[in-house]
Amino acid sequence: MNDDKKTGISSRAKKSIVAGGLIGTFGFFVAKAIGLLYSIPFSSILGSDALMSYYGSAYRIYSYILNVFTAGAPMAIATMVAKYTTRKNSRTVLEVHRMSVLLMGLLGFLGMIVMFALSGVLGPIMADGTAEGADIMSKVLAILSLAIFFVPILSAYRGFIQGRKELQEYAFSQAFEQVFRVAFLLGVACLLVYGFHLASVWALYAAVLSTSVAAIAGIVQIFRFSKGTEHEVLQEARTEHRKAKPLKPLLMEFILICIPYLLFAVIGYANDIYDATLLPTGLRLSNYDAAQIQTMTSAVNYVGVKLTAIPMILSPGFTAAIIPHITASLEMNDMKAVRKDIRECINIVLYIALFLSFCILIYAKPLFYTLYYTDNLDLASQSVQWIAIEGFFGTITPIVTNMMMACKMRWPLLKQMLIAAIIKGIIMVPMVMFMGVAGAVLSTVISYGYIIWYSLKQMRIHFGVSFKSTLRLLVQTSICLGITALAIWAMYALGLGATGGSRIVCLLTTILSGLIACVIFGGLSLFFKIPQRLFHVRFNFAGRK
Repeated sequence: MNDDKKTGISSRAKKSIVAGGLIGTFGFFVAKAIGLLYSIPFSSILGSDALMSYYGSAYRIYSYILNVFTAGAPMAIATMVAKYTTRKNSRTVLEVHRMSVLLMGLLGFLGMIVMFALSGVLGPIMADGTAEGADIMSKVLAILSLAIFFVPILSAYRGFIQGRKELQEYAFSQAFEQVFRVAFLLGVACLLVYGFHLASVWALYAAVLSTSVAAIAGIVQIFRFSKGTEHEVLQEARTEHRKAKPLKPLLMEFILICIPYLLFAVIGYANDIYDATLLPTGLRLSNYDAAQIQTMTSAVNYVGVKLTAIPMILSPGFTAAIIPHITASLEMNDMKAVRKDIRECINIVLYIALFLSFCILIYAKPLFYTLYYTDNLDLASQSVQWIAIEGFFGTITPIVTNMMMACKMRWPLLKQMLIAAIIKGIIMVPMVMFMGVAGAVLSTVISYGYIIWYSLKQMRIHFGVSFKSTLRLLVQTSICLGITALAIWAMYALGLGATGGSRIVCLLTTILSGLIACVIFGGLSLFFKIPQRLFHVRFNFAGRK
């Protein structure tokens, strides 16, 4: 591909929220697909539901603390960079970039201290009730706290290139970090367990350390790229006559943007804390024994998170495109573009997330049987099936809430999110006690469902967004999925994807079943002209004369 073609692709990606969203999503897809694939051999290296549970649960806490201490800063950085780029004030863009790297380093350091201090407190709460489990969990959290320092610095650079709409590099950065992380994780884990014959717990410690190592590598890579982007901004600054905005007003603007994002992180990501602490608490108060609790928490926080990460990559991918596009449209008072971007994002994410979540739900048992370690297949696969439903809502909710934030409806949204989070916190333990993992998922559906309903209603009232096309898409996609489900059940009856025999045979027949299901769903989607409407493409099956 020559330079002109590359420039053309980059230009189209910058102008189209759909193209930008898909490019961003592709980067996250590669990263998450790698994460899904490495989890298969890694679960065999660990060889324990308990160790898998500790690994998955620790990352729920890590994600929450990371989101709190980054305080929405990557979104704020992207918003400010996009704003001053639109206003053609390149000197201020450079000031925002320099300021953000320093601030994110400071926030990361504070977050690292907090997580390290809390590791001894949270370890016993999150473990299975044994002293050994509490000790391992505390050590895992302590090691993982180191990543809280490096990852925010990396996110500062990503916020800069996101605001500049360099979404191809944004996607590459995600994939590069994950590749480096997996290479370190599997390489060191295999060396410790199979080379030095150490206990599997050492592989667990190496795995959580890999996040910090990969973040350092990611910083080096994106720093080198951002130097080129900075040079481009410097060239633009030489042709402009505006002075850089003073640092103090910039800092105040940054803080004012971050405050609602901080509250959003504290409230919006509370589900990670709930699943890491309230889920095992509710299970211990029920009739489940320690082995069953380990199986369910491992299925939810390790395998379930890995599988549902596939549809949930749509959220960060399209959010990366939403922020600069909606910010620029609001700056130019182009409400028609805002409405168009909102509809396109929601419809595309809804369509893809429905199909991917459906596949996880219906193929949970054969996937678990062939790819992951567990002592209780039925209980583990049932847990993952429920988590597939939560994954769908966890994909849609961040999209609509980030739209609300970008559309400057932050405070009403945060109030409703606080109400939803409190309700979930109150009802989750009792629901888990009586319904197990299903209770945890249903409490999330109630919470997220309310937030989605409120957000769509506000966007309709304040911006005149019509969601008739979304409702039509939901009905048509549901019909396609219903017919596809009947076909998959028929294939199950014929033995495709059946568990209990050879794992290799089960995997191969599951893949065959999945391919047939994709063809059926794709054909039905084309019949209803769903891809044609969403991606603005035409299919000429009759050919041209």
